[in-house]
Amino acid sequence: MKFITFGEILMRLSTDVSSTFKTADQFNINIGGSEMNVAMSLAASGIETSVISTLPDNGFGYRVISLLKSNNVETGNIKMQGSKMGVYFLEQGFNMRSSSVIYDRKHSSFEQSGIEDYDFESIFEDYDWFHFSGITPALNIELQAILLEALKTAKNKGMTVSADLNFRGNLWSFEEARRTMPQFIHYCDVIFGYEPLELIEDGTDIKDGLQRNPNADTLKPILEKISSHYKIKHIAFTQRTVIHSNKNIIKGMMFTDGKIIETDAYEVEILDRIGTGDAYTSGIIHGLMNGLSHEETLDNALGNMLYKHTVSGDFLVEDIAMMNKVLHATQEVKR
Repeated sequence: MKFITFGEILMRLSTDVSSTFKTADQFNINIGGSEMNVAMSLAASGIETSVISTLPDNGFGYRVISLLKSNNVETGNIKMQGSKMGVYFLEQGFNMRSSSVIYDRKHSSFEQSGIEDYDFESIFEDYDWFHFSGITPALNIELQAILLEALKTAKNKGMTVSADLNFRGNLWSFEEARRTMPQFIHYCDVIFGYEPLELIEDGTDIKDGLQRNPNADTLKPILEKISSHYKIKHIAFTQRTVIHSNKNIIKGMMFTDGKIIETDAYEVEILDRIGTGDAYTSGIIHGLMNGLSHEETLDNALGNMLYKHTVSGDFLVEDIAMMNKVLHATQEVKR
């Protein structure tokens, strides 16, 4: 199967772990973005991948093209125009000090692109799986229209569609995200996460009042309703317990075929948390594409995610098929 995704590729400028935004006198450069991160991981695992995006027609844009090509990601669907690359600044947390992000994405080449820049009918030729995230519709109304056109085209072509609901509070409100995302999720076969996604019964959202990390028995009826209402085949997500910024406990979960499957919980020490959710997403897509059992898919996905915590930068380029071995080398948390 062939995978294609749509979203903004960003430059990340991050402090050293010993510095804050107020004290840093230099920043480290990385390239990333949720959709690109997934494409990079899948390409490293033997899947043909492509990214649809717009980059500035300058040295920064061509740096990204070189990076993608060197990692076997097809770049023919990236438009080169404008002069600004989207940027985000990361203050890396440590212990009780949380990480923090500041965005500079307004007026970037991608944010300013229009529907005339993307011919999805021809772009999607020969591709089987289309993926997007909730970050793109958070950027502006024009990109919402572009994404909707992409989704209509993908479904007309019989493609599998997946979405990471990825909520970014620095880009839009939770309430706006809940109201906006349903129009896109109706086209999906697979989703990652279940918030922010509106599901109203008797005037209130059925997910309101859920505690952090609810158990499977609590989640099952809610996920059943989401699956039924939006015609979703698989709902994958993780549960993370934060001990402090550099130590978390994580397990993987997936609702499929009317039941919840979950991994054991694992403790992980964190070098870089950015992109870890994308590594999990990549693992689930990899398993579903290759027809692996749900259990093996979850183990590979969680292993990919845990391993990404130990690698600096936004993306991971290891073979997902080998990632279940990470779990065997990780101390399990007994519950």
